[in-house]
Amino acid sequence: MKKFKLYAIFVMAMAIIVTVAVVSCKKETTNALIGNKNESVQTFNPREIEDMNAYLKDFKQKMQSATKGEDEALSIDDAAWHLACLANFDFCNINVNYDDFLFDTINMQVKVEDGTMLLSDLGTAYDEMCAKIQQFKKGFNHCDQNLYYINVSIDAYGNARIALMTSFTSDTKYLHTWYFSDAWEEAEVCDEYFSEDSTYYWNGLAATELQRVLNLFEHHENGVGMGGVMFFAPTRNHTFDYTNTYDPYISGYNYINESRVFAKRCTDYNTNYVFQLFEMCYCLDSYLGLGYDYMYDNEFPVCWTINCRTKYYPYNTKDIYHQLYVEYGALITQDPTPND
Repeated sequence: MKKFKLYAIFVMAMAIIVTVAVVSCKKETTNALIGNKNESVQTFNPREIEDMNAYLKDFKQKMQSATKGEDEALSIDDAAWHLACLANFDFCNINVNYDDFLFDTINMQVKVEDGTMLLSDLGTAYDEMCAKIQQFKKGFNHCDQNLYYINVSIDAYGNARIALMTSFTSDTKYLHTWYFSDAWEEAEVCDEYFSEDSTYYWNGLAATELQRVLNLFEHHENGVGMGGVMFFAPTRNHTFDYTNTYDPYISGYNYINESRVFAKRCTDYNTNYVFQLFEMCYCLDSYLGLGYDYMYDNEFPVCWTINCRTKYYPYNTKDIYHQLYVEYGALITQDPTPND
């Protein structure tokens, strides 16, 4: 009886050892297979990239020169990230003026195997995506429409979704003018008085040129051809700045309080603000509109002055702005035979 019990215990022990050995063998085999697969898929961490521009240029060249059988594989998430970054690198620009956005989607099919994409297949997918984006851009029909942001997602079946965000300037805001009859007239006047070759510092040439052009408009022609001596009798004056003017059409120039008169908040290290040409045009149109809309009957803007001001705040912050000072007068015709 004791021999039988010892034999049974021996058999059970051997069975356990064999079972453990088989399980261990299967585990090692499975790990080996997983390890081999992971070795073919490159691990990637975007946070480790120090120079994104250089990385994307190098990766694009590597992708486009990859050949079947010799290239590496990426997970579909990493593949989608690279497609999105390359598309933003090649097509997008956020440093533009806009006041609205549109959202669109492009769908396409890419080659996916076991949750990965080969680098050569990624290059093929990118070429197809670029062609679709170029075709999409041909349909732009809004003012200043621009590709702002692109993102890409890919599922396990190779269905790729390209999300496109475009910025633009609203037609009603873009076409609204305060003094000129329309945007075309404004552009013609700007071409006549302002130059793309000039540097218009807010407290330098921008202010002096705007003041010069403002004093050339309309009022100096009021008495021309009417004969006799004419003069202005002073009536009143008014100052316009960012505290008492507002653009309900939102010009898109990010002036403080959405003001019609130039005003920017900045730091002590960023006070040499330079007007772009469209800002010179906007300010000329806006300033003229302010001056003429404010006058009473039988008077005219006589003298326009632009003063450059700075308002200081704690922590090295300040407002830089224009004050538009307009003097008004009544137009008087001198009696050709006045009494002594």
